[in-house]
Amino acid sequence: MAIAALLFSFNLSATEPTANTGKDMKSIIVYFTHTANTELAAKKLAEVTGSPIVRILPAEPYSAEDVDWVNEQSRCTQEHLNQTLRPAIQPLDVDFSQYDTVFIGFPIWWHEEPAVIRTFLDNTDLRGKELYPFCTSYESPMSEADATLQKGYPDLKWHTGLRLPAGADQIKEWIEK
Repeated sequence: MAIAALLFSFNLSATEPTANTGKDMKSIIVYFTHTANTELAAKKLAEVTGSPIVRILPAEPYSAEDVDWVNEQSRCTQEHLNQTLRPAIQPLDVDFSQYDTVFIGFPIWWHEEPAVIRTFLDNTDLRGKELYPFCTSYESPMSEADATLQKGYPDLKWHTGLRLPAGADQIKEWIEK
């Protein structure tokens, strides 16, 4: 995982910010990051959309040992094996009723969204919102996380996710689809 974190980067100054690309949507970006890769991706997305950014913080931060996926007793592995686990998150000071579009970002852990994202989804009323997941991963595709999100939260309006880094044009195309 450390090598993946070092290899993952992109130029944040590649594009000029534009205000809420798409159908005049009022959007917000929420994300969880462990190694700062997803934070970089969220900032890139904010450059393209003009959306505010909010970070999801676990009540108990993840240590390097917690995300050691080869250790069967690690926190991320246990959260993957027991899909009912929901780590507590710090409260978000956001009125989601003010937004019609929510971009949800996370690193891929075990080919899916981390349990912290499921905690956020369980505790946030996102019915009627346009949801755009995005992920960061050295090699895992977004498609498996798309499937687990749609299966776990079938009443929400999911759009196909995007793995970042991506260029501004690719991000705009994704949103406009």
